Amino acid sequence: MLGLRLLRRHREAKPVNLKYLTWLAVAILVVFVFMRFLNWIDDSQRSLLPITQALVVLDDLETLDAVVDLPLETFGAELFAAGIYTSAHNEIPEGSVVAVFVKDGWRFVEIDYFPGMNSTQYLATHIYPTQEVKLDPETSVWIQTVDTRTRCIDYEDDLPNRCEISRHLIAQLENHLLLIAADGDHPTDGELIEMARSIIYQRS
Repeated sequence: MLGLRLLRRHREAKPVNLKYLTWLAVAILVVFVFMRFLNWIDDSQRSLLPITQALVVLDDLETLDAVVDLPLETFGAELFAAGIYTSAHNEIPEGSVVAVFVKDGWRFVEIDYFPGMNSTQYLATHIYPTQEVKLDPETSVWIQTVDTRTRCIDYEDDLPNRCEISRHLIAQLENHLLLIAADGDHPTDGELIEMARSIIYQRS
């Protein structure tokens, strides 16, 4: 009899509430997305330059042209901020230069100049869908797609708005590796290529 009662209790146990579990999973997903969004708009993330003690922000942007070759073709974008790495940081070597260009209230591109880095080694260690573009028979640049679903944020103040980086253009300069990072879909591939061309051929 005892065994029969236990069997009946087991049969009468309530089934798993799939609707409740579904709502719970949705709630967890919403919280996760919301936390990512808060991290994206957090004040510490508002700077258009990387936040690290290794990077010294330049107050006088006019001096930057004496350090690296800035693009002659910017499609209306203007230099907004720049900095120099006074010490190595992660995989970024000491002496690297970062410059941010903005257009129509949005970040347009970030241009990085990495001394002593080789495009072949870089492409071999950064695996993304890559397209080679020939500027001439001896000169190539490479466009890598790093994100196809970028998020954007409008700060609604004087700080330029921005999207996540969608593409990288990589090119080899004489003493630097050139990396032009595209803000969302603001620059086209053609604009990235022409900006790179205007840098590469300055010393030719």
